[in-house]
Amino acid sequence: MRIGEMLVSAGLLTVEQTEFILRRQQSHPEPFGLLAQRMYGLDPQRIENIWTETTIRLGEIVRPTDSEIDLNVLDLVTRRQAWQFRFLPMRMESDGSLLAATTEQHLSRAVRFATRVLDRPCRFVLTDAHYLAGRLDDYYALPGLDERVVAAELQPQDLLQFGDDAA
Repeated sequence: MRIGEMLVSAGLLTVEQTEFILRRQQSHPEPFGLLAQRMYGLDPQRIENIWTETTIRLGEIVRPTDSEIDLNVLDLVTRRQAWQFRFLPMRMESDGSLLAATTEQHLSRAVRFATRVLDRPCRFVLTDAHYLAGRLDDYYALPGLDERVVAAELQPQDLLQFGDDAA
């Protein structure tokens, strides 16, 4: 389910408003939620909450195979961003959105990152902490970071000591 459909279901937008935002996105490639905020005054926290709750309600925990991860999208985020936001880019979808994996626990953080930093719409699949930590280590290795980060034993401020330049 896309964010526009979620906002219509929640009664925050009409189908016509959603279609207007989608047309606007074609000439102004900005995240849907950001355009909804600007154009219709929607509260960003409310948009995030609806997206997060719906994704969790509809989501199942998956473990995508390595073949489902397109190496060409990995450079969309830095190593620090991947670990800090528990965000694993997987592939571009046919509609131009980025499919990314995160955990249920970190979905809100990943959504905020995607909407504020990335220049493209994003969809999420949910996975478990062990799988996500393993893939982050495979593709975004940073010394000292491991499953404890994804399991939230280390907090985001603890990650500041790990720069993207670490080997």
